[in-house]
Amino acid sequence: MFRGVIRHVRREAAGPGPMRTHLEFDAGTGRHRVWGTAFLSHEGLTVNLVGGDVPHVGAVAVSIPRPSRAEARQRSASTSIFTLVGHKEDELVRPFAAELARALNRTTVVIAGVHIRRAGAADIVKVLENAGRAVETIIAKVRASSRGSGRGVRAKASRSRSRRPHNS
Repeated sequence: MFRGVIRHVRREAAGPGPMRTHLEFDAGTGRHRVWGTAFLSHEGLTVNLVGGDVPHVGAVAVSIPRPSRAEARQRSASTSIFTLVGHKEDELVRPFAAELARALNRTTVVIAGVHIRRAGAADIVKVLENAGRAVETIIAKVRASSRGSGRGVRAKASRSRSRRPHNS
């Protein structure tokens, strides 16, 4: 089975602040292939996911990690979606962003556009499978990158203590 591949990882110094990480990824082959970039900042993750015959912007998801309402020791995420008129990527960005936010405990923004001309149900399933592989790859690489920098993926409680209050 094909697993997602990180093509390139680049770490850049961003001045006096934390290191920033940029990842390029892809999963799948042919018209079902998805690819994109992920940018890891201090407390967030931004992902651009495209694929198919016509890469574009179809939907945007913002997912914020939080404790699960059902089990306080588990992490969950609240996700908001903006879908462009005539597009259906909301069904792709919602689980993609929520899983990344839950697994990495970071606010996550996913912008996606995957269009396959005359797609059938099997095509959609294949794209969703490849997107799932991309999520697994991003999680693994972000965790490895975070360990390498000595930062680690911190728990929400420890982040909130170090945050300055927001100005309204």
